[in-house]
Amino acid sequence: MKEQKNKGAMGILSLFLWAVLLTVIARLLTHRGGWDFSGILFKVLLWVMLCIAVFFCWWIFTGLRLNRFVKRLDEAGYTYLETHDVDAYLREIDTCCEMPGVNSFVLSGIPARDYVMILKIRTLREAGRREDALTLLEAAQQSMKGEKAQLLLRTEEEKLDRRSK
Repeated sequence: MKEQKNKGAMGILSLFLWAVLLTVIARLLTHRGGWDFSGILFKVLLWVMLCIAVFFCWWIFTGLRLNRFVKRLDEAGYTYLETHDVDAYLREIDTCCEMPGVNSFVLSGIPARDYVMILKIRTLREAGRREDALTLLEAAQQSMKGEKAQLLLRTEEEKLDRRSK
């Protein structure tokens, strides 16, 4: 987790440094060359800086959405640990999946929707609702394609098989 935070901080720092560098270059070119603001190079540099700023804003906005999703998922898990109400927990994590931007999120190398599906299967298995867990497991095996997701599904399948014996 610490490594991921450092990676994000380095990304922000590099974007900021590029914007500063391009601004300094644009200012030097306009002063030394006697360019006016209608110069082609100045316009190109201005567009590059604008693109960097737009990307930076999009990145922050997406990060805030992801943070909101993870916090809500964590709160649902905490509430489940307190109340042990399986149906309320499953409804809440389904609601989390309806949040904007969830389709593009990746948690632990697994798409967020697949991650939540695995949480549902695990919760149903631990609650003793084997038939529901198997039904969800079969649906998930057909829809999930990632290697990590398939590995987790196999693990859940093995645990369900062992429990039935």
